[in-house]
This record gives sequence, structure tokens and C-alpha cells, in this order.
Amino acid sequence: MLNGTLRKNYALLKEAILNGGPSFANFALTNACNARCGFCTFPSVPAQDRVYVEARRAKEALDILYDRGIWYITFVGGEPLLHPQVWDIIGYANGKGIVCMMSTNASYLNENAVRAMKEAGLSTLFISIDTPSAEEHERNRGLPGVCQNIKEMVPLLKRAGINCIASVTISKAIKDYFKLPGFLKGLGLERITFSNPMIRYSDSYAGYKDSPLIDFTPQEIIQVFQDIKRLKAEFTVLNPTASLDDMIRFFSKEEVKFLCLGGYKSFYVDWKLDVYPCQTLNEKMGAICEFPTVPFKRLNCNLCINECYREPSLMQYIAISVSDALADFRGGRLKGGIGRLLDGNNLISLWASVEEWRTGGRI
Repeated sequence: MLNGTLRKNYALLKEAILNGGPSFANFALTNACNARCGFCTFPSVPAQDRVYVEARRAKEALDILYDRGIWYITFVGGEPLLHPQVWDIIGYANGKGIVCMMSTNASYLNENAVRAMKEAGLSTLFISIDTPSAEEHERNRGLPGVCQNIKEMVPLLKRAGINCIASVTISKAIKDYFKLPGFLKGLGLERITFSNPMIRYSDSYAGYKDSPLIDFTPQEIIQVFQDIKRLKAEFTVLNPTASLDDMIRFFSKEEVKFLCLGGYKSFYVDWKLDVYPCQTLNEKMGAICEFPTVPFKRLNCNLCINECYREPSLMQYIAISVSDALADFRGGRLKGGIGRLLDGNNLISLWASVEEWRTGGRI
């Protein structure tokens, strides 16, 4: 009899071949945040407007998401550690077989939180870092002492088996990207993923701000992406090279190779339990109670640079090609199926997935 791991791997392989692989979602458990980041509007949400998804309703949402093939979820906010029932929710998701990740500013990390993470089955923790300087990071976040807290908590997280990743928003607060490795190593962090500078999100998300910190000219942001590519030779950067190349094409006004699968293979659930293709588009797919019958659509979107959705789309491209080819073969479209399998972008997608695996990446 197959054991649990083999059964899970078989299910993943079957899902990849038949349906292009399992899906991913960002799930915002709250819009409350205790930080005051210079490029974010969450801190301006009035206290009376702060929302925390009730645990019972969050679990009902997780049932629906899982049944629709969404087996990877990053719990976000606001600051998710402010949610009083966060571990109950994540433990429930993990019990269903969902791979659970979380993004945090780390100010509420302590020994009890680390113990709760382990018991709930959290897989990966993204820790926000803004600059290669503790003083500048804490000033931008409005969180004095948070870097020392990170330094003390990371060893505990590692011993608990939590995959710790520095999450750095590209901004002008970073004067020299090549100073990041030394600073992160001092905090105990060995891997980094960069978030692209988003000035606009959908009306359902409060994560953007018109800020000079993220106001780049095309030439400036292209230089940043080139620096990050060079940084990969010195430090473990999880953003796939192919994704960085596509961002350079995007800002050079050239045709990109990989379009976003938001609304088809990746989704965003907000604190009102409404579902969107992503955190950028205002095209609500429906309330979570309607989601079981909502049709998934390939929007093939190229409107924004949100790496949370574009990078999974890049890595999933080859699985989509295989599942599409099988559908063509079953429908008697032999030429179309062969064409999908011979698509040169499949090899780029495969290598991006290999990069992720070799670096012990996000999943």
C-alpha cells in the first residue's frame, strides 16, 4: 500500500499531467497591521475598519479552495500574526493537505509563536526586510528592535523545521543591493525573494502607496533587475532568472515570454472572503460561497509586475503545456499537441522549476 507521501506525490503528478498542476492562493486573514511602512497603506486603515476573518468562516473557505485544487496558500495581511486565531486556521489547512506559508514583519515572533507554527504545520515563513541596514529598516517599518528579534528567532524557526526566507520589496530605500547578503546572513537568513515595486493594487487590497520609494523610471528598474541577476552569483535569490529576464523585457516594452495565470491557477482571497484573480485586478470572481461553481479563465494578463502570481505562472507553464497537449491528443488534434510539447518556453519553465528545487525554495 502506498504511504501518505507517495499518495500525495502521485496526486500531485496526476494533477500536473491532467490539469496543469495544483493551484495557489494568497489569503489575507486581516487588514490590520502594526507597521508603518513607507510604501504601504495598510497602516492607514482606521481601527474601526479593521477586519479579522472568523476562524469558522476561514475554515469553510479553505474547504472550498482545497476542493477546487488550491493546495498551496500563503497567509498574508496586513500582519497575519495579529489574527487571534491564525494557528487554528493554519492547522486546519495543513490537516487538509494544503502547503501553508506566511508573510510577516516579524515583530510578533516569539518562542510561543514559533512553537505554534511548528504545531500548526507551517511550511515557509517570509520575513519582510526593507534595507541592508537595521536602522533604516526599522525606521521605514516603524518597528524599533525588530531586527534583533529576527536574529534571535531565526535559529528557533530553523530548529522547528520552518523554511525562513527574506522577502525584500524593491525600493529606493535600498541604495546597494550587494550589501544585502552580508546583512541577511547576520540575521541568520540564507535565502531571499524580491517583491516587485507595485504602486497600484485592486480596491480590495491596501498594500500600495504613491511613494517616491517605489517610483522608478524604466531605466532605473531595469538596472535593479540586472543587479539582482548578478546577485544570484553571490547569494541564494529565489526569483527565477527567466522571471527577471521577463521583467526586463516588460520595462523595455518588449514581448514577454510568460503571461500571468491569475484567475486560472492562482487567486487572491481577501478579508471579506471575496475571491479575485490576483491582488491587482478589480475583477472579482465572486464571494467564496460562489467559488465552487465559478469558471476558471485564462486571462493571459500582462498588466502588472506582481511576482506573487507571475513567477508561479512561469514555473507552471510546462505542466500546462503537457495537460493541454494531452487534451489535444484526446481530441484528435495531433499537430496541436505536438506543437505544445515542442514549445521552447517549456525548457525555460522547467529550468525555473529546477532552480526553485535546487535552492530549497519557497515550497
